[in-house]
Amino acid sequence: VYKDSGEISLGIKSAADAGGRTFENLQLGNDASVKVTDTIDEVVAKLTATDSVTEGGQITYTVTLTNKDGLPIDKHGALTFTLDDGKTVITIPANGTTGSVTVTAPDNDYVGANDPVVKSIASVAGADVGKFEQLTLDRTPVSTAVTDEPGSGTPGTGNQGDQVLVTITADQTSVAENVKPTFTVQINKALANDLVVTLSNNAQVIIKAGQTAVSYEHAAQGDDVYKDSGEISLGIKSAADAGGRTFE
Repeated sequence: VYKDSGEISLGIKSAADAGGRTFENLQLGNDASVKVTDTIDEVVAKLTATDSVTEGGQITYTVTLTNKDGLPIDKHGALTFTLDDGKTVITIPANGTTGSVTVTAPDNDYVGANDPVVKSIASVAGADVGKFEQLTLDRTPVSTAVTDEPGSGTPGTGNQGDQVLVTITADQTSVAENVKPTFTVQINKALANDLVVTLSNNAQVIIKAGQTAVSYEHAAQGDDVYKDSGEISLGIKSAADAGGRTFE
């Protein structure tokens, strides 16, 4: 499968009478040669991938070199294949026929279908790429289905999905009765969509997409002449994705 055209040369080393007699004039002719040209034997680089994974799981991509006639493919340097995303790289070691790499599948926080991951071979590099008679890249895309994690989306139930935790904290431990206390509502990760949070007093705040916190200012108790110190308690009543998607 490699470019190795050349020439076969063969000459006469000696000649002798079978009966042991000596020739009066024995001469040996010149060498004879035959040129050997390459036949084009194709080597195909084919990409395969894991058929299906759960979101956040591991996808294994493998490039394999094959020849339809079963000829050996064992005299080349390392070959590096880049997939069409421009960042996934698979290396077949020197004299090898296969190489693999593992990448993490996309993961999100929502219940519902996920787009499949589709990739193909874009290019190959290596000092010995030009050594092959014909190295063909099979650019057929491979697809990996990404299944959803089995979260129920219902707070307080058994849930194996990605957790989105919403909390509220008071910014001050104590305020005067004429001062408006402030609270911070936060989540444990930035989301792709706005999150609408309803507080226990039915007030609503919105944590914007890409952010993890928002401030809420509560009304002051009110200044008066009476002894009526107390406590303002505020909790989270509900939280919902602004686009209507259900969390795992």
